[in-house]
Amino acid sequence: MRKIDEGKKNRIKQAVFEIARDEGIAGLSFGKLAKRAGVSSGTPYVYYQDKTDMLGKIYLDVKTLVDEGLQADIDQGKTPEERLFNAVNHFAKQLVAHQLEANYLAAIEDNPQLVTATVLQAGNQLAAPLKVAFEAAAATGRLKTTNPETVMALLFGPFTMVLRQRFAIDQPVLASELETVIQFSMQGLLKNR
Repeated sequence: MRKIDEGKKNRIKQAVFEIARDEGIAGLSFGKLAKRAGVSSGTPYVYYQDKTDMLGKIYLDVKTLVDEGLQADIDQGKTPEERLFNAVNHFAKQLVAHQLEANYLAAIEDNPQLVTATVLQAGNQLAAPLKVAFEAAAATGRLKTTNPETVMALLFGPFTMVLRQRFAIDQPVLASELETVIQFSMQGLLKNR
């Protein structure tokens, strides 16, 4: 068995992020990846069985990074609505802090067939505190809709669109800008008192 070299593994992961940004993820090959990472063409096989395995494991690594601290951020809210806002804002802050990884997550979300259903389910489990925050907010009767897909589209769609547009033209985005977008989204989602 070949020895695991964490430096090479990290270069491979970084190369995946860069290729996803520069060329898109669908056309990624181990040969292209090895060249970008500066490793031999067989090196990715030391760490991953195949492209699906690699993309899935990297997806879960990124989800773990992005979801880290989610519950602590949620717990800062006093009301269910604040807790839901904090959950969504947590992701905005994490995606701003990790833009290459954010682009990679978006690439997988746009091409879910590139990873297994098991990987996608495991990724969703990492964000379970978001589901709990949504359910608590829905139980208050203050949301205009309690359809989970609609709520997530209303809360995540606008700020991720801003993030993707800025990322595409290589312009910075501030977490405070996304927080404002999320505040407007929350206002639109809540019933008038």
